[in-house]
Amino acid sequence: MRVLLLGILIAGHQPGERIVFLGDSITDGHTLALLVEQALRGPRALNAGVAGDTAQGMLQRLDRDVLSRRPTRVVLSVGINDLFHQVSAEAYARDVTAIAVRLRERGIALLLCTPTILGPKHREAEKKLGDYMAVLRRIGSPVAEVHAALDGARTGPAELLEPDQVHLTFAGYRLMARAVLDGLGHPEREVPRTLALEPLPGIVREWRLRALPDGEWRSLALPQKEAVPHWWMDQERRRGFAVELGTEKRFRATATVDSPSARAVFLYTGAAIESITLNGRPLWKSEGWTGWHAGKERIAARLGAGPNSIEIECGTSFFLSMADDDSG
Repeated sequence: MRVLLLGILIAGHQPGERIVFLGDSITDGHTLALLVEQALRGPRALNAGVAGDTAQGMLQRLDRDVLSRRPTRVVLSVGINDLFHQVSAEAYARDVTAIAVRLRERGIALLLCTPTILGPKHREAEKKLGDYMAVLRRIGSPVAEVHAALDGARTGPAELLEPDQVHLTFAGYRLMARAVLDGLGHPEREVPRTLALEPLPGIVREWRLRALPDGEWRSLALPQKEAVPHWWMDQERRRGFAVELGTEKRFRATATVDSPSARAVFLYTGAAIESITLNGRPLWKSEGWTGWHAGKERIAARLGAGPNSIEIECGTSFFLSMADDDSG
């Protein structure tokens, strides 16, 4: 199958305004960034979330995932995984403070988010979040009161947490976005009630796919037409992620990309891609980063003039797009 390589065009992008969202899986799912970006209708929202990450991990990847994106502002949401890993308030303070100092040295504004709430089965653990929140308020950067916004709505009609009692529902994300918009100085901006979702620019749309080790080849066109039951997975389907590919655990997929000339490009990966081969040569293999979002990896590559073959191996989902630069 073939797809014409297109450059990235982002509707409403105003050059110079770039908000990077740094966090764990609650950020990684991209709903928060979408809500804030669509509410503000201007600044570019870029995702630097990695599922399961802690303040220490975010500090370690600050250059790779945040500073490389040339942000004008960073929104930092961190604490839930530190809590589950029993990170002390002192260690948490050391790492969050180090992130804040590095951003401040570069003139990058920082908004700190208090951690989200947890469900009843994590009630005892959640009590310890108060120590983390006290740390955030001592750092000297503005604070978005996410925890208070969610906590105040626990008894309301909307379910705020998924069945795992950790991750947010769409209603929960709307409350988180409200707190972030307030923290950014935009209390007048309304949080979208629904998201406007379109396929991401530059996605590779036409694939041949088979389950490993010996499944039958079948065609896959993106975005997939059929909705999937869970609201968040369907959000990602509509954005051009391949989702719920089957009951098997691993898949191989191939595509052909036509390029009008030999050119340098960047491949943007997401979801469960494990490896990429370009024109018969291994290009990239996962080193264990667990992020989901589009652009988790930004891989430099070179296309030849004419058709170029791509082969990937992945789990039950994947995302792949191309652009002429790594600014996305």
